Amino acid sequence: MKINKIINIRYIIHSIQSLLLIERMKAFITDIFMIYTPILYLWYIILGSKEAFQQNQFIIFICFLFYSFVISFLFSSKGQTFGYMYAEIKLIRDDGKNIGFLLSFFRFILFCFSMSLLFGFFVPFFNKKQKTFHDLITKTNVIHYKQH
Repeated sequence: MKINKIINIRYIIHSIQSLLLIERMKAFITDIFMIYTPILYLWYIILGSKEAFQQNQFIIFICFLFYSFVISFLFSSKGQTFGYMYAEIKLIRDDGKNIGFLLSFFRFILFCFSMSLLFGFFVPFFNKKQKTFHDLITKTNVIHYKQH
């Protein structure tokens, strides 16, 4: 009887951690649409045409850099982006404190690096806590957080 309870508790914990990965994907997609897409559209309008925008790699880099600053600022100030608020999750350090701007920016760079090489997608499936590569390196954690 006691063994079944332990197995059930482990199953519940694993299920919650798996749900966090789904919530994080939901948050990421929401942030892309709510933050990054408007930045891209603004520059698209400023440059006047699709061709001008596509050929200006410097502006595309500036859009990406601005997006990374906005994301880092939101994580450092509230621990949540708009997508994290929607998904009811929050980013904190492993010691429970809020994450700072520089650590958040470094985490974003690690996210881009690990996902561009595709290994970042698989890291959560090979560690007990299902932490992503950038969370392992920066010692951060994503938790459920419901605002009142």
